[in-house]
Amino acid sequence: MVVLRDVALLAALLSIFAAAETWATVSGLALASVLSAVDGLLVGAAIGAMLHEWGHFVGVRLAGGHAPLKPIGGFLPVFDFDYEKNDARAFDWMGIGGNLADIGVVLLLFFALPLTSPGTEALVAGAFGFAVFAGAIEFPVIQKARAGMPPTQALRTIPKGFARRYTRWGIAAAFAAFVIL
Repeated sequence: MVVLRDVALLAALLSIFAAAETWATVSGLALASVLSAVDGLLVGAAIGAMLHEWGHFVGVRLAGGHAPLKPIGGFLPVFDFDYEKNDARAFDWMGIGGNLADIGVVLLLFFALPLTSPGTEALVAGAFGFAVFAGAIEFPVIQKARAGMPPTQALRTIPKGFARRYTRWGIAAAFAAFVIL
């Protein structure tokens, strides 16, 4: 049920973006183009975030770790990582899986979409911004855990105020990608 819920959510998000993109393309209105770009940024980031979490789940499971899915009523994270039952390998694969998933989203969108409108460019840029946000938080943790630090201790090295700091990085990266594309 959790998978079905998230597939439905992804379909809904992409449908909203597609509607805005279609309106922009058909009407040629500046307002429609702005809406399509805003939708693109938000939907790209949301897709990146959702698939990032599923990448964590797949990573743990591929490593043979214990990661039961949460009930359908919750949202993110989609599973519980059991620090008592899982080893360092499961933690490592969890971290890598999430980041590979959001990088994969960026690459998929970049190569699958015609980047001929502000909306499609914004969709890729939003996903890229989320990948930078997540990577800035998680890569140092992964590196410390790989160096032998226990996973719970590595997680405690995430700086206070990380959301504000790394959200700025993600927004800056999304803006830069949008300008470049």
